[in-house]
Amino acid sequence: MIARFSDRSLVLVALLLVVLFGSGSESRAQGADSKKELGWSNSTDLSVVVAQGNADTQSFGLDNKLRHHWKQANFQLKADVFQTNEADDRFLLIEPGLTWLPGEDPPLGGTTVVDPPIETEAARFFVEGKYDREIRERLYWSAGASWDRNEDAGILNRYIAFGGLGRIWWDHEDSAFKTVWALSYTDREEDEIDPEKDLRFGGLRFSWDYMDRWGKLVVYENDFTANMSLKDTGDYSLGMTNSVSVKVSSHLALKVSLQGLFENEPALEDVDVVARVELVDPDGVPASGDEFFRTVESGGFALLVDTGDVRKDQIDTIFKTSLAISF
Repeated sequence: MIARFSDRSLVLVALLLVVLFGSGSESRAQGADSKKELGWSNSTDLSVVVAQGNADTQSFGLDNKLRHHWKQANFQLKADVFQTNEADDRFLLIEPGLTWLPGEDPPLGGTTVVDPPIETEAARFFVEGKYDREIRERLYWSAGASWDRNEDAGILNRYIAFGGLGRIWWDHEDSAFKTVWALSYTDREEDEIDPEKDLRFGGLRFSWDYMDRWGKLVVYENDFTANMSLKDTGDYSLGMTNSVSVKVSSHLALKVSLQGLFENEPALEDVDVVARVELVDPDGVPASGDEFFRTVESGGFALLVDTGDVRKDQIDTIFKTSLAISF
């Protein structure tokens, strides 16, 4: 199941989780380092909801991570997709060929039930490839690239290439934490041209990955990424995902996750400028020439005046429940 929320408190809760659960990690950092299995591995989080009949809706979510571990290097290819589709309400369509005079009500005639097709309501796509290579113990260099699309947020295409240094603060069987500082280059295409923003810019990128194992069956994970333009420091984006998975077998787990996406300077959105107006007739005599329109807070009728630009919301949050498959 996939749900979307606009409450900013969800993002604050996610940040608090990092502080609360991260505070106890130092005490466990004295254990022996975990030994990762070399070779290929893959994990897939899959969620699907389909409703048909009186309501036609489809929701699909996929988060796949393909990894390869060498003795001194790691590769990861990540794909994150979610999409919701929904059909509009049914309606009755009057048969074609009927005629009537201006001012008359149209004759009903025969009608046919129309079921509108299912159309995409929301969709987001994200793909990232990353390669890490050890320089010395706990220090490594990291390079990669990503592409994402989020049309609801006004982002048609965004490409980011990055490279920098990473630090493994601890890596144990029950807890792990690492950070990466990198330089980045961003090339993006937004739905509306924004004269206040650069489409291409060099930037600074910071990320972390955190894992905490609660007993034998439960795992908490948190990843965070920030990307900021060096030319305009107010142009930056943040992304954080918190997840808790409960293992049900050697290859299956039930997982819930909360993802927050923040754009400090969101994309522009083309909207209608609408006035609610009423017709005022001072002398009460229709068509006497003294009538005029007046805007009102409510009531009256809607009048399309112009079009204008507003910025999208800064925060998108996505909550998922899914089945995690690993091998």
